[in-house]
Amino acid sequence: MSHAPITPKVLVIDDDNDLRYSLKRVLSGRQYEVLEAASGEEGLSMAEQHNPHVILLDNRMGGMSGMEALQHLRGINPNAMIILMTAYGTTQTTIEAMKFGAFDYIMKPFDLKKILTLTESAIAASKDLDKAGKEEAAPAVSNEDIEGGIIGSSSAMQEVFKMIGQVAASDVTVMVTGESGTGKELIARAIYQNSLRAQKPYIAVNCAAIPENLIESELFGHEKGSFTGATNQRIGKFELCDGGTIFLDEIGDMALTTQTKILRALQEGEIQRVGSSETIKVNVRMLAATNKPLEEMVKDKTFREDLYYRLNVVRIQLPPLRERKEDVPKLIDFVLKRLARDSKADTKSISPEALALLNQYRWPGNVRELENLIYRSAVLAQGDMILIKDLPQEVVKAIHAASPSAAPEPSTTEVEPVAEDAVVEVAPQETMETAAVAERVPAPDPTTLLGQPLPDPYDAVYQALRDSHDTNILEHAERALIARALGESGGKQVRAAEILGMTRATLRKRIDQYDLG
Repeated sequence: MSHAPITPKVLVIDDDNDLRYSLKRVLSGRQYEVLEAASGEEGLSMAEQHNPHVILLDNRMGGMSGMEALQHLRGINPNAMIILMTAYGTTQTTIEAMKFGAFDYIMKPFDLKKILTLTESAIAASKDLDKAGKEEAAPAVSNEDIEGGIIGSSSAMQEVFKMIGQVAASDVTVMVTGESGTGKELIARAIYQNSLRAQKPYIAVNCAAIPENLIESELFGHEKGSFTGATNQRIGKFELCDGGTIFLDEIGDMALTTQTKILRALQEGEIQRVGSSETIKVNVRMLAATNKPLEEMVKDKTFREDLYYRLNVVRIQLPPLRERKEDVPKLIDFVLKRLARDSKADTKSISPEALALLNQYRWPGNVRELENLIYRSAVLAQGDMILIKDLPQEVVKAIHAASPSAAPEPSTTEVEPVAEDAVVEVAPQETMETAAVAERVPAPDPTTLLGQPLPDPYDAVYQALRDSHDTNILEHAERALIARALGESGGKQVRAAEILGMTRATLRKRIDQYDLG
């Protein structure tokens, strides 16, 4: 006797009536039974009564939050696939959602087709789970925040955050791989801070920074007199980290002899200090990272195959910055705000032109290079905004070499000041304000200036300025043009602003700046 197929049930918990209506209409079209709840409390009751296969859960609602509801729902129905929805996503929200057992996490506003595809995947997963008779383990409940600033809203980084949430609560060994400067240590620290060992020691060791003849002593300790210079007993990092988490960075640089002892520590939970025959039991969770191709090193027998498999239980691959360019603006904003906080100064910004230029850069040094570049540019910027001229010249030249259509390079030629009676036309460096004005004011004929013929204005600029040792070319040219426009308009600022193609407010600022009042 055949049984009729069970109609999948989808519970939508959201205090937005319009969104619930839209989701119900779309999902009902796929022959799903759609249930609705306008609050977390109501959603818990509905879930208990109807046992839905999939729950679409809003994170921010009046009363119980989505994150609180998520934790309660896991207890009510461990097999339900819960998709968290929010318009206010953060790194920590993504990590906690996955740590508390969410099936996935989606940002509002979203394409209804995307949520439909995600729901179908969740229903398929729910059916597979029911078929296998499995139950999800109760998720770890920890509210430890991530420190260190992992920034990224790109899909690639969202997957990394999900992985952190999924592995944090276990003691599984994690290998973090990626190019130099991608932030591997930040990921390791995030795993630790969201783990059940978060209150225990955390020690990071850069294997590449310790000489080969000292690394065993550093990791496992040594006894007094065990080698020349060992005047006292020393406790190693593994022993100090008992009960906690140890992070071995650049593990691909470790010597084979040390790799053997690391393998024993992993397999047996035992270490020996250098110069001692005594075995010491340690309970340490190990995280490791490298930018080297360990698979090739295993083939070349420069890295132990058995250690590789012990370390590579779970692998988190960090994408290079060039593959997540959408994160560049947020990373820059974060660096600028952190710089302002550390230096107790006002937060600087970056001009749209400079940002557009940096968006074309390949970032060979990844996030570390971005941080250093922005710090340097912010320090060198004379005003409260980073301009193209403040960016490192080697970076600007690299961008132009790779993309000739990029914004023009800032001039570094030394030229003489503009004479007060010189006739020139200069394209001032565009800001957001002048760009807006440019949309309203017709562009001047390049062969005339103030109605007078000018055969080659750019040659006139060059001839007037080329021999000076003063590099403030634009300021001299702008001052001369403003003075000329004010003279022609009889000092009337409104008319002078029209002639110059700028707002009156901008003109007043320039008059004060150049002391033309």
